[in-house]
Amino acid sequence: MNKLLPLVLLVLFPLSAHGDCSFTFSGDKMFLDEDCTTETSIVVPHGMTLDCAYNTITAVDPPGGSFLGAVVRNGGAEAHVTQCIVTTFNLKNGCKAGDDRLRGIMLEGASGSVTDNFVQNINKGASGCQEGNAIEIRNAPFDGTHPATKNVSVLSNQVSAWQKTGILANGDLKVTIRGNTVTPSATQANLAANGIQMAYGAAGTIENNNVGGNSWCCTDYVATAVLLIDTAPSIVRNNIMNAGNADVGFYIYSNNVTVENNKAFESGPDGTYDIGFGYWGNNIKAKNNKARGFDISFSPEKGIKDKTLPQPQINN
Repeated sequence: MNKLLPLVLLVLFPLSAHGDCSFTFSGDKMFLDEDCTTETSIVVPHGMTLDCAYNTITAVDPPGGSFLGAVVRNGGAEAHVTQCIVTTFNLKNGCKAGDDRLRGIMLEGASGSVTDNFVQNINKGASGCQEGNAIEIRNAPFDGTHPATKNVSVLSNQVSAWQKTGILANGDLKVTIRGNTVTPSATQANLAANGIQMAYGAAGTIENNNVGGNSWCCTDYVATAVLLIDTAPSIVRNNIMNAGNADVGFYIYSNNVTVENNKAFESGPDGTYDIGFGYWGNNIKAKNNKARGFDISFSPEKGIKDKTLPQPQINN
């Protein structure tokens, strides 16, 4: 009796994206065959894993138009993206809204994972458009209720040259953001950028990340390395900000958050604000955080064993 072989199907992705991207499907995996360009989103079908084997997907504007939405996104209630290099080339600088906003990898209304990817150049040049999130995880509603929580892991990604946010998690989510490297925004001179953001009902853990700081020139808004706004109980621990400057290194505007063993180190010129750790919620358990180079290390007050460190001496 002959052994049944798994079905392998080669598909050229003009089925859902115009460009030269082709994929081999095997079981619940779709493999990117080689480096390619696309003019529309690559959609990962429900329950499948996109594995690019470190080949590159480059988003480009279509003739006479603009690239819209995410370079890679889910097509159902579960998706996984791994070992992809996701980038853009020379996109037009025009602001979009809603689903048309530029993202690198997005999971919306889905559980899953985003692991071991390189997400680069998710920007529109010197743009102040409120888009250009390298990795975005979102699930409605965004009011702090939890009718259908999605579980997502964002692990060991390298994120660089993004526009608005490096890694974003908003809404009815339980998310783990661990072991990522996020450099400063490429366009922070044009908008208030944030390295990692968790907000609007999301819960989870942000840990062991290396996150660049961001600084905005002007009043009313601030740029950050790590930003929490109106989250459910969450943990921020063992993260390091040691590249770039930040208006606020760790901006915690949430209740019931544990903030421990983080480091915010900066040097050089700043914007209007310069705060290492901002604890602006209720029941924030801050412990053993370290700040260096900020005008104000901790606001409104230190946590347990929080410490301001001196600038290192430079020997000439």
